[in-house]
Amino acid sequence: MKYLRKLSALLCLLLSVSALSHAQTPKGHLVIIGGGGRTEAIDQALVSLSGGADARMLVISTAGANPAKDGEKFIKEMKKAGIKKLAWIAPTRAESENPDYVKKALEGVGGVFFTGGQQSRIIDTLRGTLLHRQLYRLYEEGGMIGGTSAGAAMMSEVMITGGRTDHSDEGFKSISRNIVRCTEGMGFIQGVIIDQHFLKRSRENRLFSIAFDHPEAVCIGIDEATSIVVSNGADLEVVGRSSVMVIEPDPASVKVSARGDYGGQARVLLLFEGDRYHVK
Repeated sequence: MKYLRKLSALLCLLLSVSALSHAQTPKGHLVIIGGGGRTEAIDQALVSLSGGADARMLVISTAGANPAKDGEKFIKEMKKAGIKKLAWIAPTRAESENPDYVKKALEGVGGVFFTGGQQSRIIDTLRGTLLHRQLYRLYEEGGMIGGTSAGAAMMSEVMITGGRTDHSDEGFKSISRNIVRCTEGMGFIQGVIIDQHFLKRSRENRLFSIAFDHPEAVCIGIDEATSIVVSNGADLEVVGRSSVMVIEPDPASVKVSARGDYGGQARVLLLFEGDRYHVK
């Protein structure tokens, strides 16, 4: 019995060491844009973090209703920003699982950018596939993953899909429990939930509702023509024209009224270009 206890303890130790060895800090960067255009500084971040003007950038325009139009539009804009080698794809789920397709799509790529549209289209075709895993590997090894609007919302583990859980068109007139529809995102950034078009579309109530639904996470609302550039998986810098709101809920203080409205405490930060924040 004593021998079995020692063996069990040794196995637990080995499993712990193995898990730690795979939990590496990403060497790459995320450029998460709130939609509504980009500034020159944002475009330069996309170029430089992908490896510079001579690097290859892949555009994934799956989220849009017209992927070809969206892909070509972004390529034209980025060529003006100085990057030379660009291509766009809008893969099916079968293609996202095809090793030959994935290898060809990512060959020599230093940065990947997701255009806007409906974030659910990205999840339906990419999440959990070989392409998804290889994108995360690219990020871990030093590549850039960027996205705007839907391409920003999909970055987090918990993804806001946009509407209310009761499917009404009432909007978000209160800060209430389980009122915002969510699903699993792509998980490029951990411990964070992203919202976009934030101040422009008055999404404060929506994000506060999500924050109290998930008090273990930091909620970040990114306004239009504004981005957060993420380094080391957790170090954020704001780049762009407007602002970024950060909500840190206090889990111990969260309470719910009889009609389902939230109360509680949260630390709120409003950040502008050049401001930095570390996700604890």
